[in-house]
Amino acid sequence: MTDKIDLHMHSSRSDGTLAPRELAAVCAGAGLRAAALTDHDTVGGVQEFMEECAALGVEGIPGVEISAKYRRELHIVGLYVNSEKISGSLEKLRGGRRLRNINMIEGLRADGFRITMDEACGFSEDSTPDTIGRVHIAKVLVKKGYAADVNEVFEKMIGRGRPYYVSRFSLPPEESIALIKSCGGAAVWAHPVYTEDKREELEAMAKRLKSAGLDAMECLYSRYSEAQTRMCMDIAERTGLLVSGGSDFHGENKPDVKPGAVCGGYVPYGLLEKIKERIR
Repeated sequence: MTDKIDLHMHSSRSDGTLAPRELAAVCAGAGLRAAALTDHDTVGGVQEFMEECAALGVEGIPGVEISAKYRRELHIVGLYVNSEKISGSLEKLRGGRRLRNINMIEGLRADGFRITMDEACGFSEDSTPDTIGRVHIAKVLVKKGYAADVNEVFEKMIGRGRPYYVSRFSLPPEESIALIKSCGGAAVWAHPVYTEDKREELEAMAKRLKSAGLDAMECLYSRYSEAQTRMCMDIAERTGLLVSGGSDFHGENKPDVKPGAVCGGYVPYGLLEKIKERIR
């Protein structure tokens, strides 16, 4: 049996391009022993994903990725969350996402950009105003010729600090962790180098989040350098956090990211066993 797993993946229920059932098939095709669906602020695709994983012989893991309130990007992944228990709490977060999308599109339209919510939701039958992300808005703008690619849209228009960026309601990281833990899950700090880029700040944040109940740190990731991987592994060891990892697969929205692939190779199943032991 393969030893390869992926603990950070997205479907069309948030900002991925594959339906949950299709994602499960891709996981099986990539030879993954286990895979987690961690859509942003929703568990709407978990049941479909889990059912298809079971049919294909993949160990499916119910998950979610929560965007926490911080001065930079700070995401907490929840693994093995009770979908029924957490779904109600996620509604407020999705409401904030919906309001942000509405305000962002209205701001663009006020300055002459021809874009509608229906167009932003038109890339997948699963998309709704409370599940789409900025990437969907960016894709419409690219399609209409306002920018050469999605990266340009973020860099010049809708990225943090840019003219059409709109913040949204989110929970502080400590509350995000508490929510995941209250629903039986393991809390993982996703791609921490996006939150802090200096080692001292990363380690200080790791200690802060661990004191709030954080279980693991995403040390193996598709877009890390070898130096970043080593740094995260060392910080996890020094702070007593478990090691997690995932590709952050989004399908065609991140075409360079492949399922199960991280810097240095792959995420071994043994790391998942330690996470399971932590929440038993």
